[in-house]
Amino acid sequence: MNNTSLNENIFFSPQKQTLFLQVSNALSQLISEEKWTPGEMLPSETELAKEFSVSQGTMRRALNLLVEKGILIRRQGRGTFVSDFKRNEKLFQRRYVKFVPDDPLTDEALPTTSKLLFFVKVSPPLEIQNKLCLEPQDMVIHAGRALLASSGLVTFDEIWASETVFSKLTEENLMKHEEKLLYSFYQSELGVSIGRIEETIKAALLPSNLCFMFKLPDPTPVIEINRLAYSVNDKPIEYRHQLCVTRKYHYTVSGQFEDNAEF
Repeated sequence: MNNTSLNENIFFSPQKQTLFLQVSNALSQLISEEKWTPGEMLPSETELAKEFSVSQGTMRRALNLLVEKGILIRRQGRGTFVSDFKRNEKLFQRRYVKFVPDDPLTDEALPTTSKLLFFVKVSPPLEIQNKLCLEPQDMVIHAGRALLASSGLVTFDEIWASETVFSKLTEENLMKHEEKLLYSFYQSELGVSIGRIEETIKAALLPSNLCFMFKLPDPTPVIEINRLAYSVNDKPIEYRHQLCVTRKYHYTVSGQFEDNAEF
């Protein structure tokens, strides 16, 4: 943990923003700057309220908001911790993995094999530039993966990531990472924590070249998922385009995040 003062230049939000949101944003910024690292316990609610010169009720609301977002995890009788994706991978799988098998007893809950199809550094197309709030001169990492299970192709996964933020991402570590959840790999190996996502989904068809490559009928219906991932301090940093084969899998929606972490 670094020695940055908690109450030094923390409130930059417009005056119309409520105080607990300002405090929540300030805490997010400090976490992004690694004031507290993944798995580390925060000071008590009372100590934080004193450091931020706010009431304990305001601090509680700010912390609750970060717990709801999954940035923090609260353990009864133990304290509040910065989310550690790798330690709590199953927990975050339930939060972020929505494409699941129709029959969990016969098909894998997660793809068992990842095949890297391409990995390049390029200038972002205008759409990606806008989504990631990049300048025309900025570079992005553009990668494509096939995620497979015993039944064959489950998902074609196309990634666009800011080269500045994902400077440690390489073709080799993307191919060989051991974490089941990509966001766990981002956090533990690249030092990049995902704070929240936005998704759109719709019906689509798998491109003919992928049908041919993975010996699927042409056309093959898929679910198209477009996901924008934000950093802990709410900056868009990664965009993912996924084509999910629905022969044995489906998309599920859950409205509650389970706070059942392990330490």
